[in-house]
Amino acid sequence: MLDVIFINVRLLKTIGKIIEEAEESYNLACEKGAPLEELDKLEENYKKSLKLMDMLETKNKSHKPIK
Repeated sequence: MLDVIFINVRLLKTIGKIIEEAEESYNLACEKGAPLEELDKLEENYKKSLKLMDMLETKNKSHKPIK
């Protein structure tokens, strides 16, 4: 059971880093005046990362062991 918790914590941290990187990439592209097509792709990546985090957090909440 502890292995699963450890893996979930690591996964949450990794996804958190991906979200930060996606947000930074998007903001940097905005500042540099990147083409709309590129901004759309970066925004989509950011939203997908957020959705992945939400899915994992929802799954973790629904699988809490009953004491």
